[in-house]
Amino acid sequence: MDSEVLTLGVLAILVAGGWLIDLLGHRGASPLQRRMVQQIKKSADTIRGAPLR
Repeated sequence: MDSEVLTLGVLAILVAGGWLIDLLGHRGASPLQRRMVQQIKKSADTIRGAPLR
């Protein structure tokens, strides 16, 4: 019984640690995200009939 509880405790700590590292390491939009946003805006402008930038 103690082994299972210890294993689940360690797993919970690892998951929480990974989540915190991911949360703190997120600095901003990646280059891929910026390009995707730019492409979506360009596509929306095209659909509306605006000239391309």
